[in-house]
Amino acid sequence: MKNLRISIIAGLVAAGLTGGAFAADNAQIKVTASVTPNCQVVSHQDINFGALDPALATDAKAVGAVSFACTKSVNYTLSADKGQNASGDKRRMKGDEENYLPYALAQDSFTGKGQGFSTPITVALNATVAGVDYKDLPAASYADVLRVTVMP
Repeated sequence: MKNLRISIIAGLVAAGLTGGAFAADNAQIKVTASVTPNCQVVSHQDINFGALDPALATDAKAVGAVSFACTKSVNYTLSADKGQNASGDKRRMKGDEENYLPYALAQDSFTGKGQGFSTPITVALNATVAGVDYKDLPAASYADVLRVTVMP
């Protein structure tokens, strides 16, 4: 019986038939979020000098690239380390035994503003090998690994 009375009263209240005045109330609910500054490498292209002819010993140029995306309007810095075979500030590719072929990047770091993750940025990594540095090296394959880091 008690449940029936509650149901009837609830129905009358819902229908507005109780004759009593009801005050409306509201609340303001804040909705928040924050977008974090972030950068992510999307792809890269290796730097490949190809076959170098010591009889010509001319300077060789090659271009690699790194594509990355950063949060829109966030300042970023892209930087390349000295590589796995560096000697002091000199980048070097290692051949067999203890033979090294020095190379240089035109630029070690880049800065700018992110364009959002739908618009990746591509930076060219221009590199050079001086002819004088390989004219007396033994025939071999020479290689190094650069680590490129992009940070907001």
